[in-house]
Amino acid sequence: MTETESVRLPPDLLPRVSTTIAALATRDEDRARFLSALELGYLAASADGLDASERDLLATIDQAAFAAHFADLDAGVESLGRRERLARTAADFDTEESRADAIRIAALIAMADGTLHGPELGVLVEAAVHFEWPPDRVRSLIDGVVASLRGEP
Repeated sequence: MTETESVRLPPDLLPRVSTTIAALATRDEDRARFLSALELGYLAASADGLDASERDLLATIDQAAFAAHFADLDAGVESLGRRERLARTAADFDTEESRADAIRIAALIAMADGTLHGPELGVLVEAAVHFEWPPDRVRSLIDGVVASLRGEP
């Protein structure tokens, strides 16, 4: 898996992204951890420049908690650096299930523009390093979430 690799989401599946994120969010009752998953999504999506559709998706997921947080996220990444911010965010996930859901949510956010671009995938792979996971685990989770958007088991 490389930073030049990308995953395309068929356009007909884009409308299902926000409902799939909502379904994943209800599996974890820890609101702070959900916000951390959104932050991981932000970090991934902004790796190649935050597309308007990615920013809009983030804002609609939890408008009250997250929309105003964009400036803080931008400032945090600028002052701490993306890697440090990613390490801090990854530390918020302490179970295999919460880590897997965070990767799924982040991938969906980064695919809001229709493509999970190489740099975005690179951020998710870097998060996996913090989880002590191999890169192919990330690809498997991404493939699984795309399959679920298609209605496949």
